[in-house]
Amino acid sequence: MPSQSENTNTNEKQWNETEIRDLILYAKHLQQENEDLQAKMIMMNAKLNNEESKVRQLNNIIKQIYAKGNNPYNSN
Repeated sequence: MPSQSENTNTNEKQWNETEIRDLILYAKHLQQENEDLQAKMIMMNAKLNNEESKVRQLNNIIKQIYAKGNNPYNSN
């Protein structure tokens, strides 16, 4: 009966040069996709921060309007 290490050795795949090259190219492709997605996330985060800033500014304007007693919904 073959030992466990002999079984492992017979089941191991031998990679040829083309397969190794293709695997490296695929890994580089995935790395580029990862970098692209990270750049998109940074851009989207910047846009989100910009929109949140606009909301804060509008909220401050609304608070100022109500603080001055210029409530458009108050018919006094």
